[in-house]
Amino acid sequence: MFTGPKPPQEPGDPGEPDDVSRRLLAALVCSALEPSLTGVLLFDLPPEHFSAVAGVFTQVLGRAAGHDQELTVPQAVLDAATVDEELWIRPRVRRSGQGIEFTFGPGPLVETDDAPQLVVVPDLARLSIPGMRAAIQLLGADTATLEHSGIRHRWRPRARWLACCRSEDAGLLSPHLLDRFPLRLAVPDLRPEPGSDPLGALPADWAAALDPSAPRPRTALTDELAPAVLEYLVDQESGGQRRVLALARIARALARLDGAGPAAADGVPLGGPIQVTAIHVGRAARLISLRSLHPPAAPPDEAPAWDVPERPDPGRDLSRPEPRTGTERGTEPGIPVHDPESAVPLGQTPVAGERPAPAAPYPEDITGPGPDGATLRIPTRRAVGARASRGPVVGVRRARDLWDLAMVRTAMEAAKHRARRGGSGPLLILPQDLRGYVRAPEPVRMLTLLLDHTCRGDQDWSATLEPFLHWAYVTRAAVHVVEVGGAGETNELRAGGFTARSTRDPRIAAALARPPGRATPLAHGLDRAAHALRRTFRHHRAGLVEALLVAVTDGRGNVPLAMSRTGRQDRVPVQRAGVDDALAVAARIRAMDRSRLHCVVVDPGRHPYTRLPAALAEALGCGVVAVQGEREPWADDEWRVARHG
Repeated sequence: MFTGPKPPQEPGDPGEPDDVSRRLLAALVCSALEPSLTGVLLFDLPPEHFSAVAGVFTQVLGRAAGHDQELTVPQAVLDAATVDEELWIRPRVRRSGQGIEFTFGPGPLVETDDAPQLVVVPDLARLSIPGMRAAIQLLGADTATLEHSGIRHRWRPRARWLACCRSEDAGLLSPHLLDRFPLRLAVPDLRPEPGSDPLGALPADWAAALDPSAPRPRTALTDELAPAVLEYLVDQESGGQRRVLALARIARALARLDGAGPAAADGVPLGGPIQVTAIHVGRAARLISLRSLHPPAAPPDEAPAWDVPERPDPGRDLSRPEPRTGTERGTEPGIPVHDPESAVPLGQTPVAGERPAPAAPYPEDITGPGPDGATLRIPTRRAVGARASRGPVVGVRRARDLWDLAMVRTAMEAAKHRARRGGSGPLLILPQDLRGYVRAPEPVRMLTLLLDHTCRGDQDWSATLEPFLHWAYVTRAAVHVVEVGGAGETNELRAGGFTARSTRDPRIAAALARPPGRATPLAHGLDRAAHALRRTFRHHRAGLVEALLVAVTDGRGNVPLAMSRTGRQDRVPVQRAGVDDALAVAARIRAMDRSRLHCVVVDPGRHPYTRLPAALAEALGCGVVAVQGEREPWADDEWRVARHG
């Protein structure tokens, strides 16, 4: 696997160029060597290089376990569709005297022996809630216990986790989940080499440290270790000391790598304890690109290198994070901002300079916690007995088991034969009297229609929406309709809506023919659609398999979100508040689940302001389609500009 007669220098040594591949290889070796460094999180790793990095990690773990070069450790892949049953139990088939039998055994996350394994997460932001729960329960835990389907097992988690995530998605994840990954590296410029060693050759000293048959000298922490760690990390308002412990453990792993080499390299006597000093802390900080919060003072005649700011990009403000797109720009300091996820204002936006620029391994300090990362719980649902009953009741049949019994129909069936059974006492219920409910399967797909009636005019939307309704009918998807600016609403400042089980619901046809009203609460309509999607995504198990959001609007919202929530019209100029709130809510929808949620904006082509639908589509991260039918000649040129930018 790894070859190379000449061991390279340790990454982060003074005078050595910053090699991303070498730093990543050192991080993987430290994770395999240090039992407490079980999680490795890579930011902005190109997706095409993920398999190469995972292959190197499996080979490093195999070398640490004493495997041959041809043998690798098993892998378990977790993604957005992972459910609890796939993590903890695994069905098994065996042949017996009675025929073929099905039993359950431990799942991929249950470690039944001391053999190492690797859990890979291609995109941590898209990981399902059961997968997130499993990561929080296992990473850094001393023991784990499984009690499921008759299986009882207790083990010490030893598996290593390799996850990837984009820096801008870090704010959407829970801090509890991110803190479970002590080793974090930003590797946007990683370019693996072709061949068997994508990250370079493994140094001989590192290979000797990974050898399980080699002696492992104990480590001793010096008195200067704790002050050196606090030079890079301080107790912040988030609380906890996981970052401090992670930096100290990385330093201990680097010290163990030094102890595997010649004794004279760092003055450690042969067979004696390895001293973990402040030098190892500095190398650990350089390994994960962590800068000191309290750099040493430079002489007056010398200008410190870290005080010289980098050359800014044209038009970039270094006092706050750069927005992702032009439509997601923040408001000016001093203007109240109302969070689309809350019914009350959140106060003033933070001004420039309130929060220091964080280091590379912690991008969530810039973006801040997102509204969806505050909880990792699946919404509670009423269950009957030990098994949940899902779906609406559509009939009654003879019971096949004792779950989900129809008590009233069972009693009625027993009462029919009461006289024949000759009993005048209590009602006697026999097994053939038992009746159970017949339930329709719950839809795993959903179509969300946002209809802005104020931009309809004399157009007919049936032909344009027919492909989407046909998809919902064929896939038996549920339909959630949000109506904006329709006539007959109880409150014109708010959007209405309903949920239908299929496209044959007559309310859908009535919504497509509803006349327009006066106000356009577009931001509130998008907010209602976001709440409906989030609720169904977080329903039982892994939620929806696929969801489609179709917004038919010209983008002209004249009702701010705060006004829609209060239901009262304020005597203040609205200006662009309604449009900006709609774009902000659209950005929240875009960050919800890119793998299962697809969005489309239908532009009716109304004049003027033909660029507003394109701006809304850019915030949603989707495309724009035109309403089928005759178009006004003067709108053709502006329609091309709005659609293609």
